[in-house]
Amino acid sequence: MKHPFTLLELLITVGIVAILAGLLFPATNLVREAARRSACQSNLKQIGTGLEMYGPANRFCLPTCAGSQEPNAGPAIREVLLPYLSDSEGIFRCPSDADAASRSNGSYDWNTLANGQRMDEKTLKILDFSMPVMADYDNFHGSAGKTDAKNWLYLPAEIKKTLKK
Repeated sequence: MKHPFTLLELLITVGIVAILAGLLFPATNLVREAARRSACQSNLKQIGTGLEMYGPANRFCLPTCAGSQEPNAGPAIREVLLPYLSDSEGIFRCPSDADAASRSNGSYDWNTLANGQRMDEKTLKILDFSMPVMADYDNFHGSAGKTDAKNWLYLPAEIKKTLKK
């Protein structure tokens, strides 16, 4: 003889499933953000590789490009590096940045202090300070729903994530 579920048993089962789902949703958001941060770091690494390919053709000097500090310093870094990056515009867009299309450099900001600098380690590293050449335009990344971290590109193509202080 079959025993059908009672209404109470069904409600308890649905309640347990709802509680489990409620516990899993925040964890999936953290995993999603970690994946977006990883994709952003990969983009910056590819841009760094493009800069390293740009160097030999240009007397081992960094390009002179516009950035948020000096918007009229030159062309956008995107325009300069696209030939070295298989003309892939998507590299200049961080998956966590909703406003990338509105900026000439996409999601990343060029450090105009690096304009025209030699690409050797001595120039880009003074004492214990390494000068980044690019970074996320804003603090797109973080943990537990906070946007308090940035990815930075140093040469040779090295990426670091730092928290806002």
